[in-house]
Amino acid sequence: MHIVVIGAGYVGLVTGVGLAGLADHRVTFVETARDRLAALRAGRMPIVEPGLGEAFGAARDRIEVAGSLDAVRSPDVVFVAVATPISEAGDPDLRQLRAALADLRAWSDAHVSVRSTLPPGLSSRLPALAGRPNGSRMSTNPEFLRQGSAMRDFRNPSRIVVGRFPETSPEHLAVLEAVYAPLEAPRLTVGVVAAELIKNVANGFLALRLSFVNEMATLAEEFGVDADEVLAGVGLDPRIGPDYLRPSLGFGGSCLPKELQVLTVAGRRRGLPMHLARAVAQVNVEQQDRFVRRIIRDLPDGGALVGLLGLSFKADTDDLRGSPAVYVARRLLDAGHRVRAFDPAVRPEAAERAAPGIEVVDCAEAVLDGAHAVAIATEWPQFAELDLAALRTRVARAVLHDGRGLLDGDAVARAGWAYRGVGRREREAADG
Repeated sequence: MHIVVIGAGYVGLVTGVGLAGLADHRVTFVETARDRLAALRAGRMPIVEPGLGEAFGAARDRIEVAGSLDAVRSPDVVFVAVATPISEAGDPDLRQLRAALADLRAWSDAHVSVRSTLPPGLSSRLPALAGRPNGSRMSTNPEFLRQGSAMRDFRNPSRIVVGRFPETSPEHLAVLEAVYAPLEAPRLTVGVVAAELIKNVANGFLALRLSFVNEMATLAEEFGVDADEVLAGVGLDPRIGPDYLRPSLGFGGSCLPKELQVLTVAGRRRGLPMHLARAVAQVNVEQQDRFVRRIIRDLPDGGALVGLLGLSFKADTDDLRGSPAVYVARRLLDAGHRVRAFDPAVRPEAAERAAPGIEVVDCAEAVLDGAHAVAIATEWPQFAELDLAALRTRVARAVLHDGRGLLDGDAVARAGWAYRGVGRREREAADG
């Protein structure tokens, strides 16, 4: 089939490149952002995502890149994957979605499926926005891709969900089934509002699990117990399982915080207090604040230098949206301290826009020079490989705050550092 993907961001790029590798589908990306368009036409990936560049190159002869729909011949299927960011008030910014659907009016016979994340209740407006009398050739198709493993998730999905309108035709559903036929995964076809809620609620529940684990980790700290030991025992319960039980300084990104806000606002507008969704978000902010307070506690008075290892919200991405590492940097800068940072994927100019006043260096070792404390804020594997014993002489004070549970506290102490981990007992340097 000829498939058009409108929007070449995280969701659109992974979707289009993934589809180009399935059954020889021909894929045309439509991207209006000039920098992203130029990068794709040159064969460069505008985002960091493991395996994406290789998959793009392998399917390059079946991929086209266009700057507008005017340059695209009629497709069989259109996937809309533009951004729908949420304002602080919890309202979606629909400008990109409206523009994309308005442009599709010329293709009234094309099958259209919206993969953009939508708040509950919004999908019912999609046919009208596309200038169609009903949703007979339309659906929604929420994605469940994790940044850092999105290509693997696309090829091995946990489920494929299609949201149907009351008028969605069997022909349209058959076309979507044909698109995804090579993928083995449970299929679920539900009403469009149910599809919205599946996406929103899944991320909300994951956020709930993470915040609960982080709050229990702080309790373990107060009792002088390593939360890892507690959670290992908890995860053996088959009703709970071991996944998403790793304490950290907090979660971020563009999905989980957004979904909590969406759920909270959607419930409030229907008279529901949404106690859990609000509490989960508050625990996450408090977890990040607690991490900052512990760093400041170990710093000398009068301003100090903190070395920050990592800036992206998680490893294997350059995404700074909602990043706890950026939050920590801003808080430390606001408190009058200097922050020197390194991230293997984040460009210096992006870091400086996110946290004005931050100093960005080109390697992890340079972060340590003269630092009064070092903090691991993103779980990049190379940070676990640093020779802390050899690097001990480069810091002003050897105190390491492990915000991601990346290191063994006893090993850090043996290397001559004081260790402060989330949900772990504090260790002092073995040499005293």
